[in-house]
Amino acid sequence: MLRWKEYLRSSDYKARAAAESKKWGKHLEVEARGEMNAWLDHPEIAAHYRERCRIDGLDWMRWVRHHLGGPAARSLDLGCGAAARSLAVWEAGASAHLEGTDISEDRVAEGERKRQSLGAPGRFWADDVNALTLEPGRYDLIFSAHSFHHFLELEHVMEQVERALTPRGLFILEEFVGPTQFQWTDLQMDLTAGLLKFLPESLRRFRWNAVKHVEGRPTVEEVVAVSPFESIRSAEIGPLFEKYFDLFVVRNLGGTIQHLLYNGIAHNFWPVTDEASRAIQGIFAIEDRLIDSGLLPSDFMLLVGRRRGG
Repeated sequence: MLRWKEYLRSSDYKARAAAESKKWGKHLEVEARGEMNAWLDHPEIAAHYRERCRIDGLDWMRWVRHHLGGPAARSLDLGCGAAARSLAVWEAGASAHLEGTDISEDRVAEGERKRQSLGAPGRFWADDVNALTLEPGRYDLIFSAHSFHHFLELEHVMEQVERALTPRGLFILEEFVGPTQFQWTDLQMDLTAGLLKFLPESLRRFRWNAVKHVEGRPTVEEVVAVSPFESIRSAEIGPLFEKYFDLFVVRNLGGTIQHLLYNGIAHNFWPVTDEASRAIQGIFAIEDRLIDSGLLPSDFMLLVGRRRGG
């Protein structure tokens, strides 16, 4: 852990953090265009993912309200981005007061604009989660959705979360926990290539008209060039969560094959034709069966924990 604390003070880290902030600020433009590039950009695929995310028949936000017997008095969204998930939490009645932080000033500003327009109590601010210090016992709910795998100082962040939770507080991660820096396993690449062979070429065409046959393993340098902290310690998230918290809800959300398979070609499956629907449903069935049987790990997971002894 010391090596990360030392690295946070380095000029290299500061330069990479600035690049990460800029990247995600510019991503607002992609989101505004509604581009379909990845598996969870697709409405039908995202709906299946959300179904696997349910707890006692409820999405986790409504489950939180049910579990706590009402809204959290105060919630914190780590890596809140433009606050879409925080505002969904508020609209679901799961939090009465929203707080959140993100490294991108542009995304935080957009989140604040949306929060104020909806009249949701709270605030979002720009900060480096890796160096965050939280007030003890402040939050009934702390969560992170698809951001935690960009954090470098995992031990520090989890220590801060543990101390900042109230005795009844919940820590929820909806997160990519797969191979660090997208160093895909041979098995998941082979399964992806095998499934691609069954799809018609019309569903496998990139926007530049080449046909997809495989999803390769990027080099670490290629991953860093796109996003300096992309999945920087993602494979360590699950074990560290269990080390710091009492883990009492786990949901395997999939993505071990779908994340790779749909990369760059998801747009071909929308609008959903009969042919596309058959392919989507078949891919669901295969990935679900492999993950649910324990033959394949789930790269995306929902983890719900609380302070030990809470």
